[in-house]
Amino acid sequence: MGDELPPIITWDDAWTIGVDEIDEHHHKLVEMLQRLFGALITAQGEDYIKEVFLELIDYTKYHFSREEEIFEEHGFEELEAHKELHQELVKQVLDFSQEIIAQGSSEEVSEEVYYFLRHWLADHIINEDLKFKAFLAGKA
Repeated sequence: MGDELPPIITWDDAWTIGVDEIDEHHHKLVEMLQRLFGALITAQGEDYIKEVFLELIDYTKYHFSREEEIFEEHGFEELEAHKELHQELVKQVLDFSQEIIAQGSSEEVSEEVYYFLRHWLADHIINEDLKFKAFLAGKA
């Protein structure tokens, strides 16, 4: 199909943590980000955009909660710092959702959301979650 959207973010196997549940969540988050990106740039309508954003928020909270439980089960020493990063990311996503709800999906808001979404997941996985992979490898 020639009218498919370019990916906002493309999965890289180097991001694999080695814990199936976390890796599956990360894949789903990539898919959800692509769906929201598509809704924003194709002007799907504010109700749909809000629905997708709320779904992303709910799933992100669920993922962070499960990830923290798994990290705790393994005794990850950086858990508390990781939780703080999760709280900040949720706050940022909530701020964007409030902006969209208040202002609608203007071009300016869409660009801000695009930039944020494009970087937050990959940056978080690369800079933070992969520390857990290294931690697990060190325990082996």
